[in-house]
Amino acid sequence: MKKISVEEFDRSDMTLDELTYEKMVQLWCISDIPDSVIAMKFGVPKEKIARLRRDKYKINMMNSWEHIENISGAGSVTTEMTLREEANAIVAHVFRNGFLEDLHAGIVEEKFLDPKYSRITDDEMKKLMIECCQRMEKLLRLREENPQAYKESIGRTFKNYCKQWFR
Repeated sequence: MKKISVEEFDRSDMTLDELTYEKMVQLWCISDIPDSVIAMKFGVPKEKIARLRRDKYKINMMNSWEHIENISGAGSVTTEMTLREEANAIVAHVFRNGFLEDLHAGIVEEKFLDPKYSRITDDEMKKLMIECCQRMEKLLRLREENPQAYKESIGRTFKNYCKQWFR
């Protein structure tokens, strides 16, 4: 299954009724298209897409690579990483596909590129930090309680998001 761009997705004639498990894996896991963008295309609240992904299809950051393997038959995840690669994967896991992605998904306004303007409110910063700390806590808890599952999860995150990052 191939990765598609947001533009390709936006141009497609896909309807919400056609958002099958396989399509959700393609959009969310493979193509990195956030719930908010999927919801916008179908004219539904972001939470409707998030519930479909999480509750019906059981797709989340911790298991996205398993879903890719499930539909593509890909091989097992390699988890031998350098410390830098692990750090990259942790940052991707903690920050990606959450509130920060929602902030990033908006339209770029030229005047806000000037550093004298704030680009994020205090409430948004607080929400972002709380969410990231919660994700980090879950990740550290997994490392403590099940080191092998932690290595596999970080390996999947690295493979999904960090292959092109600085090492």
